[in-house]
Amino acid sequence: MRWSFAILPALLACMPAARAATPTTQVAIQLKDTDGNPVGNAAVWIRYVKGSSAQKPGKDAATNWEMRTSDDGIAKVVTSLQTSIAVPQGSIAIRITAKGFRDFEQTYEVSGAEKTIPIKLESSVLLTKLNVLVTTAGGKPLENADVVVRFVKGRSVLKLGKKIRTTWEMRTNEQGIAKVPEIPQGTVLIQVIVKGYQTFGQTYDVDEAEKTIQVKMNSPQEQYTAH
Repeated sequence: MRWSFAILPALLACMPAARAATPTTQVAIQLKDTDGNPVGNAAVWIRYVKGSSAQKPGKDAATNWEMRTSDDGIAKVVTSLQTSIAVPQGSIAIRITAKGFRDFEQTYEVSGAEKTIPIKLESSVLLTKLNVLVTTAGGKPLENADVVVRFVKGRSVLKLGKKIRTTWEMRTNEQGIAKVPEIPQGTVLIQVIVKGYQTFGQTYDVDEAEKTIQVKMNSPQEQYTAH
């Protein structure tokens, strides 16, 4: 009896160890722009990078997934039958491309039963905060001047998205300044109308993150009658 109990551990040690099931996580990607709007139809790639030795997926397990975001900016790892599948827990690399946005790539750690990864994409169009200072020819600020700033063309080969504003209409404040929060860098047309002054219109090239353009208004030319 003692012999049979003594040999049992040895027999168990000779048995092949059962491979533990790889823990997985249901992963969803939530894409938004810097203003908080969802980004739809973006291409998303997920690649399994590494996990612990106990979490290493088998040879036949999928380690790469490709998908697109829906109109609400959500991308989920699904099968061809639209049923969710899980990603092995550990490190995953996420790469994203979307029209009008900069390419994105970053590594994340995933664990737990479910995980939603929020990602914000930055616009690929360079923007400028533009200030228009309207003064008299002598430099005195002009208040309540009508200012129109219109984007004409840019250096980027990408087309501007519908959500990027390209025309601003405003009035100057007490300091004679009209502030344009963001407009694409490139060539802009500035038009200014002030009662009692000549109408102004001119194009400028802007390629800085912030720029102030001074517009000096001229008084109407005096009219002479022939005698």
